Amino acid sequence: MQRQLFQICNFYEAWSVLKLLSKTKILYNKYSRLLPWASLIWGIGSSFLLTRDYSKATRLGIFTCAFFILIILMSTWYSYINSISSQNRLNKLHLGLHKKKELFEFIGLTATQYFIQYIFMFCIPFLYFKEEWIWLFFLVFFVGMTLWDPFWVRLFKIQFFRLLLRLIASCLVFGFLYAVLFPTYLDFYYVFFSIICFIAIFPWNSFVINRKIKVSEMSASFILTLIIACHPFIPSDYQFPVISIWIENSKFSFNKPGKETFKIIKGNIISRNELMLNLSNGKKLCAITPVVAPLGVFSVVYQEWYVDNKFLESIVLPKISGSEILEKYNTFSCKKYFMKLENAKKLTIKTYLKNGIYVGTQSLIISD
Repeated sequence: MQRQLFQICNFYEAWSVLKLLSKTKILYNKYSRLLPWASLIWGIGSSFLLTRDYSKATRLGIFTCAFFILIILMSTWYSYINSISSQNRLNKLHLGLHKKKELFEFIGLTATQYFIQYIFMFCIPFLYFKEEWIWLFFLVFFVGMTLWDPFWVRLFKIQFFRLLLRLIASCLVFGFLYAVLFPTYLDFYYVFFSIICFIAIFPWNSFVINRKIKVSEMSASFILTLIIACHPFIPSDYQFPVISIWIENSKFSFNKPGKETFKIIKGNIISRNELMLNLSNGKKLCAITPVVAPLGVFSVVYQEWYVDNKFLESIVLPKISGSEILEKYNTFSCKKYFMKLENAKKLTIKTYLKNGIYVGTQSLIISD
């Protein structure tokens, strides 16, 4: 008797939850024209309200795990619905699930959309800080796809799009969390980066969950695998960056900080006559590079100097140390002698960690 009562109570609770979710779905359909705009405004507004610092690493990791669980469940759900839809005879369980198909999809899509928006909105500013314009444009483009509900619902049903979302989310989160959680192992960043990306796009549905080869998933995984395989061979300053380490408010000066003749070049722009005059008077041109890095990062830095994209010299600098409060660690390199500055338009300094991880670029414009 008690067992029957317990089963009845469980059934009633489940039925109550489904009823509540059904009412939510009805309410959503009623205001379906307004809600996409509300979602768009909320998504954009939340990007300005989020607190972004190293202390939020745990929360970002939890949201990412939730996103991956949901997106794999949704992929499994689509496969399941397609398989039972092709059957002529369905049992009561299948019929019940099929009737609630739209409701379950609504819940899964809404939750997945929320988590991926959080990941994207959290990481966008760090790409801006690093001035990674190509990756930033690419990410903003994807954010736009997630903000407009009707567009999101259609795209999410495409296998390739879901795999691409998994890959982008993996790149972003790993690019932020790795230096925060494993600051002493930065030498292996791109090794683990590739491993994580391969895991993210692995066709889990085909080999583990459904154990049935799906051509769409396999082909999408293969295409993305080729992209990942090519990634290590592109120049390091174009590879996906460690977004939790960047340069902030870089400057140029004549002579190094602490000297009496130290002088900041305002706006990182200088006339050719002024530059040549100061150099001829024996002054050094210095690139002041404030680096922001997580606590535990302790690495030698080197800077490559270029004149109009022509390599001049690589200068090794003392080790930088990170901070948990986004405190800048000022480092600098100076150079006194230059070749062929008479017609130069720009001086560029690229900063790297000792293991070749790109940190950022600063430029001095030479005006006539």
